[in-house]
Amino acid sequence: MLTFFKIERNAALLLLLAAAAGLVLANSAWAHEFNVLRETLLGPAEISLNLPLHEWLGEGLMTAFFLLIGLELKREVTAGALQKPISWLIPGLAALFGAIAPALIFVFMVCGSAASGWPIPMATDVTFALAVFAVFGRAMPPTSRVFLLSFAVIDDLIAILVIAIFLSRGVGLVELALSVLCLGLFAWMLRNSNPLTRAAATLPALLAWYFMLQSGVSPLIVGIAAGLLVPANAVERLEKTLHPWVSLAILPIFALFAAGVSLSGGGAAGAADALVLGSAVSVAILVRPLGKVVGITLGALLGRQLAARRNGNSFEGMLAGDYLRVSVLGGIGFTVALLIANSIYGVGTPLANEAIVATLVAMVVSMALGALALASRR
Repeated sequence: MLTFFKIERNAALLLLLAAAAGLVLANSAWAHEFNVLRETLLGPAEISLNLPLHEWLGEGLMTAFFLLIGLELKREVTAGALQKPISWLIPGLAALFGAIAPALIFVFMVCGSAASGWPIPMATDVTFALAVFAVFGRAMPPTSRVFLLSFAVIDDLIAILVIAIFLSRGVGLVELALSVLCLGLFAWMLRNSNPLTRAAATLPALLAWYFMLQSGVSPLIVGIAAGLLVPANAVERLEKTLHPWVSLAILPIFALFAAGVSLSGGGAAGAADALVLGSAVSVAILVRPLGKVVGITLGALLGRQLAARRNGNSFEGMLAGDYLRVSVLGGIGFTVALLIANSIYGVGTPLANEAIVATLVAMVVSMALGALALASRR
């Protein structure tokens, strides 16, 4: 059963079903109970861990997702397309330009306090993007999948840094320092020859998460940092262990509650009217696919030119049109976009709901256009 869900397209299907279930529950006769459950406080208040369920999901369980992202990035750095510093140019610039373009569009289109949602359209959802590629990208050169994974992982790294820098409360320097020390202890214990010491490395990792939370900085950064600190010879084994749990449990549970928005004021038809007539937030997110295509393609082609001068192109076989085709998948935003929308606007608020619905629509559009773009490759 777990092997089935390891396949990218099936993991994405489960994620999509969970999001649909959340949307149905939030607009059903059980909507009140669903919202009460989402706001239920869990954890010991004595150590400031009495958090609502949605925060445990967003800041707690989702750390495992970013740990997996960190592991994927570590694998590419040590044994993949990103081994040489020059090899970062193409996916790095693609991710950077692809993050900046939709964010600038958002800021240009949205005024007032709602403009604080500019990070929402930045990140690419790795799971859905790889799922579409797995089904429709069979004619693409093998290096194109590596390019997709590389820029998507860097894209998520940019998003997690944005969360840590711009969405954090006032920073407690003592707690932040303690978190960094715990991460250092985690790295040392993993490299120790004693198997019991290595097994106990989970404890300083959890403490690093706790102190980061108390510092006011998003603890999700601990996940990606921990992934990068794992020894190279243990990355693949840990990925194989973690991946089915993230795909089968963590991401679907998060999607169930994050996508559970109320379509009040006319139900689905009311939501559709809001998107067509346009709040600025909705429209700015709906044009996200265009911003991602332009940004990723320009960044990749610029990186390609710079890398060619130093003989550092790690994506041989990819034509200029291939970068354009893959860039369409960059418009697929889901997990991180929902996480940021709820963090900025507040869970269940009208702006958060608008942002989530627009994100889901933009995701479906990007998946359809991405499938057509990949299938057009001969």
